[in-house]
Amino acid sequence: MVLSRLGHMSYDVVGAQILQTGIPASKANLIATTEVSVASLAESVMLGVAIMANDVLHFGFLAMLSLLSVVGAAWLFCRWLVNPTDVQRSLFSFDPQF
Repeated sequence: MVLSRLGHMSYDVVGAQILQTGIPASKANLIATTEVSVASLAESVMLGVAIMANDVLHFGFLAMLSLLSVVGAAWLFCRWLVNPTDVQRSLFSFDPQF
């Protein structure tokens, strides 16, 4: 459980670093507002799923839903990196592919 929390906090720190350094100042407000909106939508969806799947018998479904969410997010992130901008190249300059 502790390692799970540590991994989650590390992911949040990396995400915040990318948002702070990879977004032009002129678009920072728009990106932050969009992020909050999407996070609120995700919380509402999670609440709905928790209300509908509140029995222990639904654990397998919830675990699979969680796995698919992580895989989907990783796929979206990798697709985002396929066509890097100059800012992304400076952020991820350690990769010889870029």
